[in-house]
Amino acid sequence: MMLKQVTRPMTMQGGAAKKMTPETLADSSATLSEREMKRVADFIGNTVGIQLPLSKKTLVEGRLRRRLRRLGYDCFKNYLDFVLDTPQGEGERLHLVDALTTNKTDFFREPEHFDYLVKAALPELERERIRAGRQDLKLWSAGCSSGEEPYTLSIVMNEAMSVYPGLRFHILATDISHSCLQIGSRGIYTEKNIEPVPMALRKKYFLRSKDRKSELVQMGPDLRQRIQFQELNLMDENFSLPHLMDAIFCRNVMIYFNNEIREQLVARFERQLHSGGYLFVGHSESLNGIKTSLQQVAPMVYRKV
Repeated sequence: MMLKQVTRPMTMQGGAAKKMTPETLADSSATLSEREMKRVADFIGNTVGIQLPLSKKTLVEGRLRRRLRRLGYDCFKNYLDFVLDTPQGEGERLHLVDALTTNKTDFFREPEHFDYLVKAALPELERERIRAGRQDLKLWSAGCSSGEEPYTLSIVMNEAMSVYPGLRFHILATDISHSCLQIGSRGIYTEKNIEPVPMALRKKYFLRSKDRKSELVQMGPDLRQRIQFQELNLMDENFSLPHLMDAIFCRNVMIYFNNEIREQLVARFERQLHSGGYLFVGHSESLNGIKTSLQQVAPMVYRKV
């Protein structure tokens, strides 16, 4: 399904658009019924593969209530009728998906994976790149959220250039969340966001605001120029990237999918890897029980051989 950005949504009642006043905006009394929860869960499951059981109703209600307030709806039913049942609501579907798929991430999350990439995988990948005459290594952060993972990759790969002087690389960072991709593209974070980054690397790669009272930093150009942020739905059966990848990081994404969708996604990742390429998944995830020819070479690290 192609999702377009919203233009001017209105509430729909009795087939006619009704403009809401501040007095009629959704308030804290708006509740999501089980039937409405099922409508949301079915749409999200079919669109992006994420499973939303009834136990998530409070979370869904809280996140969507902000959309109701923003657009001036007085109840979830009117909002969902507009978004899911009318052509005019197609644009708002992007925001519905965005509200329910934004996930927390951190710099240097699960650092063992970055150590393995540099110390074990990179020597093999670089030798194969040179042998095959390829211009650069290509890494993919699939489900990149607000950009912390691809920027961490850029940091560790930049650092590796001191060991491999001829190393060249490019990082593709994809997500379905429009708002997360905007944050990643800007590369601006708070001081608290970057606390996991060692101080020496902060000084080397992060730019501070000229306003000394500001707690914001921006990723330096050496990091940003190697990353391409792009919207991509992992559930799109026809997604095909222009280049095969040497390493794919898809961590803490598949935990939201059922086994059937996980198996389909792993098969797509395998097709998108060079021979000898690596797939990194989250420590809370596993390919156990999934049919794949990828071989496990380290905890939650798999290789196409």
